[in-house]
Amino acid sequence: MSVDQFLLALRRFVARRGRPTLLQSDNFTTFKAADRVIRQLFVGPTLDKIKHQLAFEGVTWKFITERAPWTGGYWERLVRSVKEPLKKVLGHALLTETELHTVLVEIEAKINARPLTFVGDDPKDANVLTPFHFLIGKEFTEFPHHGQPRDRSAVDYHTGAELRRRWQHQQRLVAHFWKRWRTEYVTTLSVRKKWCGVKPSPAIGDVVLIAEENVPRMRWMMGRVIELLPGTDGLVLSVRLRTTKGMLTRPVAKLHLLEEGLAL
Repeated sequence: MSVDQFLLALRRFVARRGRPTLLQSDNFTTFKAADRVIRQLFVGPTLDKIKHQLAFEGVTWKFITERAPWTGGYWERLVRSVKEPLKKVLGHALLTETELHTVLVEIEAKINARPLTFVGDDPKDANVLTPFHFLIGKEFTEFPHHGQPRDRSAVDYHTGAELRRRWQHQQRLVAHFWKRWRTEYVTTLSVRKKWCGVKPSPAIGDVVLIAEENVPRMRWMMGRVIELLPGTDGLVLSVRLRTTKGMLTRPVAKLHLLEEGLAL
């Protein structure tokens, strides 16, 4: 990638998402083991050229601390959660460049539609906040995937049957990825934010994602813990939850902590 290609990619990003005030990336010394062309992007006058262009656009480019790769962990974790399921799902599947681009963009949309937290303190009066609210200002509406593509004008050297087969193949890849990503990402979420240490059980006020069997993760409800239900051993095994659809009782094993409640 040349400097001009990098800057063009940045311009495309700004055109799609708006101008960022801060860009963060790995420290350039970590690219020493990378391809020579990639390294040249981050050394000498080329780096100065990029920084000058960013400064002109009102953007600050900040590298993480040298020899401290964990400082970029919060974005690397999400990148890894996408790359690993994608690699397992695609495997040796053969996709055209356009098909691969479409699959990746649909995967991006599904990840940006994941629930983060409630907009307000009361789940009865608030919608679920997702990354899409920050990107496009509203909730994501998925294009329906049932049936067959309606556009027949795209048939050139392909037969209609071949087009349907390729389209269905793309949809299977996206669905397979979403299933793996939902399972593997939520597992890391549970390990990372489960109630542990000095706080061994959920607390009243915690905001959680409620796992449901045979329901896509992007449609899982969020709830706020309002009552703890301990078992005979005194440990909290279930909780009462307030959701946008009313009151529910669920076992702790089906809950994934998103936001700890404020101490009352």
